[in-house]
Amino acid sequence: MANTDNITVGAKGFAYFGEVGVTAPSDIATAWGTGWEDAGIILDDGLTEALAEDETSFGGWGYNGPIRIQPKSRTITFKLVLTETTARALSLYYSVPIADMTTVGTGDSIGVQFDDPETALAIYVALGLDVIDEQTGRQFRYVVPRAKVSDRDNIEDKADSLHQYGLTMTAMVPTVGGTPVKRFVSNVPLPT
Repeated sequence: MANTDNITVGAKGFAYFGEVGVTAPSDIATAWGTGWEDAGIILDDGLTEALAEDETSFGGWGYNGPIRIQPKSRTITFKLVLTETTARALSLYYSVPIADMTTVGTGDSIGVQFDDPETALAIYVALGLDVIDEQTGRQFRYVVPRAKVSDRDNIEDKADSLHQYGLTMTAMVPTVGGTPVKRFVSNVPLPT
């Protein structure tokens, strides 16, 4: 039977970054612990998850449809737009390790300086995401042990636009093996 309590609106959420190898929560209720940093305010477009699967179809001689479909690969991406300028946002957008940034200025005029890399660098991070429906109490939690920025939106600086960092992050297999994404979803009982 239909149940409107099963309808979810992901109207609120949070993103977290950590170094690859950081300990992730083992359930949906545990807070993000030491080593995870809040990504700040995410643009109200929220989070876009995309799942792309590549497969090979085999046809049979004299048959109109495939006789077998073999999965080849599966790529999961998460797109979000960071609105806060932080060292982590700059690192991810410009592919510059935070360790390669230097502090400039002091007090209220403190900032960072960095050079664009001569060659493209891969910056890997752990990614944590919480999507929350405050009306139903349902929560989705995604733990990505190793992610890389695979696409970036253009930055527009003008009076009617925030200086923002649109990032599409690809979930990758962890360096020690395992799954690219661990998912937790609350308020969903398994059928009996």
